[in-house]
Amino acid sequence: MASIGVTVCQCGCSELDTDPARGDVVCTKCGTVLETSLIVSEVQFEESASGVASAVGQFVSGDGRVGKSLPGLYTGMSKVSRELTFRNAKRKISQLCSAKLQLNQHCQDTAFNFFKMALHRRLTAGRKNDLVVAACIYITCRTEGTSRESQFLSFFFFMSHACCFCGSDLLIDFCDTLKVGVYELGRTFLKLSSELHINIPAIDPCLYILRFAHKLEFGSKTHKVSMTALRLVQRMKRDWLHTGRRPSGVCGAALLLAARLHQFNRTIVDIVKIVKVHQSTVRKRLLEFGETPTSSLTLNEFMTVDLEEEQDPPAFKAARRKDKEVNPPDVSSKEFLELQGQIEKLLADGKRRSSTWESYMSDLERSAEQENRDIMEFITGETRESISNIIGEEIGGVDKKLIQPAIPADEDDCKRLTSAGGLGPSLQMLGLLPSKSETDAGNENVPSGGADDGILEL
Repeated sequence: MASIGVTVCQCGCSELDTDPARGDVVCTKCGTVLETSLIVSEVQFEESASGVASAVGQFVSGDGRVGKSLPGLYTGMSKVSRELTFRNAKRKISQLCSAKLQLNQHCQDTAFNFFKMALHRRLTAGRKNDLVVAACIYITCRTEGTSRESQFLSFFFFMSHACCFCGSDLLIDFCDTLKVGVYELGRTFLKLSSELHINIPAIDPCLYILRFAHKLEFGSKTHKVSMTALRLVQRMKRDWLHTGRRPSGVCGAALLLAARLHQFNRTIVDIVKIVKVHQSTVRKRLLEFGETPTSSLTLNEFMTVDLEEEQDPPAFKAARRKDKEVNPPDVSSKEFLELQGQIEKLLADGKRRSSTWESYMSDLERSAEQENRDIMEFITGETRESISNIIGEEIGGVDKKLIQPAIPADEDDCKRLTSAGGLGPSLQMLGLLPSKSETDAGNENVPSGGADDGILEL
């Protein structure tokens, strides 16, 4: 093959003819072939020094990556490491899915496709092949199991807890089957799901209720306890208690509450041994459920009443409480108007109470004046009656004029008597001053001329 990118022939001609079908570049003046890049789609073999025949060339995959070729066998066929990796992975996936996990062919093909995607992105480098295979199968179970969740749930009530199907296996089940650490498998699963941009749906905790209920040995009441636990899990899901939580912790809390409601003595330690979570996780789920209104219902009310109101997620409530502690909320306009209305209402009530008190005091003053007036009338009447009785007994008769108040002779006497007693007994009444009749009789006996000459008549 000549040099690549030739534009001028040796003869100085720049008019070149390019044949795309054959890949040749020919000079139109002298006919010299300047470039050849013919691709032949046939396998050529060569013999090595040991006499073994091997294929000439390299394996090129569909994405353009070139693999390393290995010496061929006596048949002369070439085997590439990528093909061996795919073959081994497919064999392991088939063994795990068919013999141990009881998954169908569709799940096996999906897991193998996930493995090829991981190998293409070089996510298998530095990791054990068994961990990558197990992570791909677990991703398949999570993605494929949720679509048939309702079918598996109805089937699960009639099957034993030992049955395994797509979507019902926990991460620890794969660890027990493959004899690997749960944390290593978990890290591999999270890495593959994040790098491959796979949206893993949340697991429904209802799938594991009957499985754990069988292990807790409730006897003939296993179905009743399971149904109560399922209702509790559904209520927790409505109150956002399962989002971001492990399904084992939610199932453990629901089973503990259901066991206590049906008079079974199950402790947190017993639950932890079955669901494989820590005690603090179960306690945390119980505390979160205790903050919901459903926790205040009895067993009969819980089985008959379905609360429509949904609660906020626990993380949201905790964040709001923390914000209130750090930054106390300012009084908003709505709260200010409500406070202003309460103040105005209190002021109006105070005014009504004050007006009521004023009317009460005025009534008291009027009643006091009336009482004084009645007292004075009573005293006057009693005094008149007493004087009349005394005078009538000693003298033998009572002059009506002495009992009645005397008419003042002039204005000064009127003022004096009025200021002295008002409606009380007069001086004439008491016999201290002569009456008007006696004064008139004395004036008649005095001669008319005595005052002029100054002579006293004897």
